[in-house]
Amino acid sequence: MNVQAWNVPIQATWQKSNMLVDLSYDVDGLDLIVAEEDTRQRWRVEFDDVVAFKVITDEYAKWSMQSIPPDGGFFEITDSPWLEALGLSESENMHVPHHFVICCRREIVEVAAFGVNFAAQ
Repeated sequence: MNVQAWNVPIQATWQKSNMLVDLSYDVDGLDLIVAEEDTRQRWRVEFDDVVAFKVITDEYAKWSMQSIPPDGGFFEITDSPWLEALGLSESENMHVPHHFVICCRREIVEVAAFGVNFAAQ
């Protein structure tokens, strides 16, 4: 498993920098509304072609957080054990989704998806 900071337009200086304001899922994908801690700027994070997602409250996210660096709030995981458990191994010769991790004040959101867009609100 390799965890890398994910370059996003949202400010996140540490894992609990941002607040998850809203989450919605439907046939078109997964949408998050995230508010920056310092500026209170809200962002819509839209995931397309979602394979799976999970939301874990902070107090129960110890396993998910073991390999996540304390600095920053947005990460991408390659060689993901979660994707492998879903039957989507990067070692296979096929297009696999990305494994994204969004750290918020009270939740950790993990998303397996092929695309993502950000828009200031």
